[in-house]
Amino acid sequence: MIRFSGVSKAYGSLSVIEGLDLEIARGEFCVLIGASGSGKSTVLKLINRLEEHDSGEIRFAGEEIRSFRPEVIRRRMGYAIQSIGLFPHWTIEDNVATVPRLLGWDELRIGRRVDELLALLDLDAVRIRRAYPHQLSGGQQQRIGVARALAADPDVLLMDEPFGALDPIAREGLQAEIARIHRATGKTIVFVTHDIDEALKLATRIVLIDKGRIVQAAPPREVLSAPANDFVRDFLGREDHGLKLLSVETVAERMRAGETAPANGSIGAGDNLRHALSKMIATGAKRLSVTGSSGEIVGTLHLSDIVG
Repeated sequence: MIRFSGVSKAYGSLSVIEGLDLEIARGEFCVLIGASGSGKSTVLKLINRLEEHDSGEIRFAGEEIRSFRPEVIRRRMGYAIQSIGLFPHWTIEDNVATVPRLLGWDELRIGRRVDELLALLDLDAVRIRRAYPHQLSGGQQQRIGVARALAADPDVLLMDEPFGALDPIAREGLQAEIARIHRATGKTIVFVTHDIDEALKLATRIVLIDKGRIVQAAPPREVLSAPANDFVRDFLGREDHGLKLLSVETVAERMRAGETAPANGSIGAGDNLRHALSKMIATGAKRLSVTGSSGEIVGTLHLSDIVG
């Protein structure tokens, strides 16, 4: 889908990316993570030609990225950023419809797409499509930014620290939404963050970058269980490493399937073990019922299944 081969980028004498090799597969949720100044946002901007690479090759859908006009490739890639960038004097509907109108979609098709996206993001289309950005909360505005990025059904969704300015509750809700959208649509998502917990929650693969070079690229569980070096271990955080391991394993993987003994509370089969352990500690429960997608009990999870 997207392939970097020996890509470098510098600003004057400052080297930002050095000899980067990276392949992002179709349908992958690839999270680029690193400290400030590591080069992760530059990698994202090179993908849609907001920045131009100095050397090496970047290919998109099999073609060298410079064979596309910048405006063409940007219409094939949705882009959502922390500052959102909604047009303040346009309605929500007009903001979401920006790229479809540039592409010449008819108004009926645009209206259906706006309704579809607002529903996908759990927003009330009847109530907000005629509203203006300042009339919405920060979390709602960020959802509109995501809807706008998805409006023309792009091949790739690029997201640069999109939830960084939100309060923890809104941020957690939007993390769940983007994970759900990825499962529902199969979109290729490239997501930049400096928050390791966010990366572990969302990624199918984590790419850890330091000083313009990839230190490790692997699924979250592999990064946690087999960190490449001390830099990765330190970045992950040594003190709560065990809890982070629990965050990438689901209740379904350790539950006692079919067991229906009474329990003090319940947990979803798709929830992670860190959440389950937190709930047990908070409530004093040593056993939780495990529920399936329809709310039915499918098993139980014992404290000993987590820490035994």
